[in-house]
Amino acid sequence: MGLNRVAKFVGIGIVLVVVIILAGAGFVMYDVMSYTATGSQTLNPSGNVVGNALVVYDPGITGTAKNASAVIANDLQAKGYKVTLAGIKSTEAATTSGYDVIVITGPVYGEKITNTVQSYLNALKPSENTKIGVLTTGGVQNTNDTVLIQKEVNLPSGSTFKIDDIMKLVSGNDVNKTTSEFVDSLLK
Repeated sequence: MGLNRVAKFVGIGIVLVVVIILAGAGFVMYDVMSYTATGSQTLNPSGNVVGNALVVYDPGITGTAKNASAVIANDLQAKGYKVTLAGIKSTEAATTSGYDVIVITGPVYGEKITNTVQSYLNALKPSENTKIGVLTTGGVQNTNDTVLIQKEVNLPSGSTFKIDDIMKLVSGNDVNKTTSEFVDSLLK
């Protein structure tokens, strides 16, 4: 009986160690994934150009933010914008002047946006009158998500711009519908 009990505790200990290692790796990976976001592409509208838009994404672990960014870029393109869709670590994402619309997407982990997205917002230097939108992605919808997201997106004191729209896309939401509502609200 004593040996079985020891084996049981050892088994539980091994499981706990594995869970801790996996959780730690997840927390490290969530910010490291942004360093893979170095690509970009330009989407030209089929008709007249009504403006220029920059859509920047931090893909996160699942890539949901990157996928949502592509849908947002396509929506803006359909509305007549010349769109630069860029990973947050790309050269194109670093140049933020000359755009009428800038959208930043990224995941939320533990009710906090990634350090990469926060750093990007801190360094953001948009042109005057640029519409700025932030779309976060995360697993659950909280009743006070709007307040949480506004707290998550901390602009440095003395910022010369404001964020015009903030929305959260949660697992299970219709990506096309949510991003369309986001873009429509941002462009108002």
